[in-house]
Amino acid sequence: MVDSDVFLTRHGARIDKEDRHWLSKAGHHRRDDPQLSPAGHLGAAELAAKCHQLHQERPFAHIISSPFVRCVETALPVAKSLELPIKVEPGICEILTVFPPGFLDAEELQKDFGSIDLSYQPFLQRSQLRGESSDFQAAERAAKTARALREKLPGRILFVGHGASCLGIAGAFGREDYVGYTSLSHFVYDGTWRVKSFNAVEHLSDKETSLASAF
Repeated sequence: MVDSDVFLTRHGARIDKEDRHWLSKAGHHRRDDPQLSPAGHLGAAELAAKCHQLHQERPFAHIISSPFVRCVETALPVAKSLELPIKVEPGICEILTVFPPGFLDAEELQKDFGSIDLSYQPFLQRSQLRGESSDFQAAERAAKTARALREKLPGRILFVGHGASCLGIAGAFGREDYVGYTSLSHFVYDGTWRVKSFNAVEHLSDKETSLASAF
């Protein structure tokens, strides 16, 4: 594979971990779809700055995000900085202990956030998802999705997922482990997949919170 690098990040800090009344203020009833907290938005901005630096060295080709709002909000400043659209992929969404899943479709996300690639055809459609009871079920589903997309799409990819889905994506490319909020992991292929860097937080002002969330 030529220029087949994979980058991986987890969404930023969630508002529901800081404000138990968030849902009454959210303007919707999707209890499993909290937005980022102010700290999460800061982490996303710092991630975007790091990705912009990497993009100047060798361009990214794709940003692939879970459809949950906290992931799209994390991907959005990166997309704007890199001038790339966000490909919304249900196959790397959160563990589906709440089913059917309460995330927005790509068309709805486009209305709310812009920067969504409506021409993208997901590897897994919403209708193909099933309820899950463990991180490892979600990780297996996400790993399968990430491998398929790596084979299908040329160029460098940034995946934006959740604790469980990032566990699977990381495992698909060389290290099955959890990553922290807006950290950055980098996987390269030279006949086999290997880890170039994992759960890096040097770009973040709040490194401790990111590292503590890696479970």
